[in-house]
Amino acid sequence: MPAPAFSISPLLAHGSTIRVGRGETPTWTPGTGLQDVEFPDQMPADLDITNQSSPGATEENMPGLLPAVDFSVDMMYDVGSEWDTALESLNARDASTGAKELHLLEICVGTGTGKKTRTFLAYLKDYKPRGPIKGNVAMRATWRLMSTVAE
Repeated sequence: MPAPAFSISPLLAHGSTIRVGRGETPTWTPGTGLQDVEFPDQMPADLDITNQSSPGATEENMPGLLPAVDFSVDMMYDVGSEWDTALESLNARDASTGAKELHLLEICVGTGTGKKTRTFLAYLKDYKPRGPIKGNVAMRATWRLMSTVAE
């Protein structure tokens, strides 16, 4: 009798990471206390290119630009950690311009050879506490993701 085997090669999400890279030659700060991590939804808008020659009297579409999107992740509050300090700093606005620092955000889902990693140009929109009635104090970080700089 053959040994039992899975019908697919599943990959555990445990060990997924996010980290921020700051500076010309990025210094990376890994996230701590992360909970669910998933890639952002960046589907392009459909552009209508229907014309009088469209085949079969059917609309024609083509993909447009990828949108800049919001991306949020919840994490356990790791008070005063390198991660917490980095996010507090990134959440601050420049006193003279009101701008926030552009940086890299790397999202990695899974571990090992099957992991999926994507790096975006981003800025941190918000970093705030969450206090569930039954549970630990958590934080939610929300980034605005723009261009993908590495896959």
